[in-house]
Formats: sequence, C-alpha cells, structure tokens
Amino acid sequence: MRQRYFSTFQLILLAQFAALIVVAKIALRLPLQLSGHSGLFWMAIMIVATGVVPKRGAATVVGLTSAILAAFLGLGDFGALDTFLSYLAVGVGTDLILWLLGSPEQPVIAALAGALGHFAKFLVKWALAGVVGAPMGFVALGLLKAIVSYLVFGALGGLLGALTLAALRKAGFFAYLAERK
Repeated sequence: MRQRYFSTFQLILLAQFAALIVVAKIALRLPLQLSGHSGLFWMAIMIVATGVVPKRGAATVVGLTSAILAAFLGLGDFGALDTFLSYLAVGVGTDLILWLLGSPEQPVIAALAGALGHFAKFLVKWALAGVVGAPMGFVALGLLKAIVSYLVFGALGGLLGALTLAALRKAGFFAYLAERK
C-alpha cells in the first residue's frame, strides 16, 4: 500500500489554515485605502501553515482550499474566477519561493516568500484586467503604488508568520504536534 504524501491530520490542519485566511479576509479589514493591505494577515497565516506542515505543496493546498471557500462565499471584487485564481496564485507562488529558498522559519526567507507569494495575486489581477479588456493605461496609472503595496504588505505578513513560527516553536507546539501525528 502506498504512503500518502499528506496525512489526514496534516490535511485537516491545512484546511483550518485555509478557513482562517478566508475569515481573516472577511473580519480583519484595515481602513488604509491601499491595495494589497490584506496580505499582512493572510501571508502571515500562509507562512505559518507552511511551517506547521513543512512539506512542498502545503501552501498550494491552503491556497486551493481557501480559493474554493472564498469563491463560494462570493469574496473579492471581480467575481468568482478572479477570486479563485488570486487565492490559488498566492499558494502556488509561496510554494515556489519556499521551494527555491528554503525554510519559512527564517525571517528573511519568510519575508521574501510573503512578498513574492502575495505579488502572485497582483499578477493574476493584472493579467485578468488585460484579458477582459480593461484600459491598460488606466491600470498602469496606479501600478507602481499597487506593486509596492503588495510587496511591502506581503513581506510584513511573511515576517509576522516567521515570528509566529518562532513563538510556536518556543512554546513547544511542534513537540506537541509530533505526538499527535
């Protein structure tokens, strides 16, 4: 019999992180009027998820699950397809960066993974704007501000995630998880 890549326990943990991302998107709104500011919360959750379940593909599972939940709940500004692809891109982008750079417990790597994973969401939104025929001059008008905003809030979220992982390790959470698997 073939061994599964993710255990049932790990999949349940990842699904809980995905639900937490959706809840954070709904409940934690900052009145900043900056695009991408939600990356502070959900990139922190994404980085913690990849640290708690340290396997390749963990962020993609969280991204896919949160994409399904968010699209079903009608989150997002531009419809279900945009929401689904945006959430999925965050997971895939984060997985790709962590695969290239290493552990999400290192603050610099977590900040880079947060910034570039969240930037993948921006790229999806930009690409869909081009596909649906939005005037690219109009889109490019606020592009630099949006790019910087997505990168900064994603990096801050990644750093917050790394700090949370360090606190969980110090509190003995990973020893507790090792007993439960």
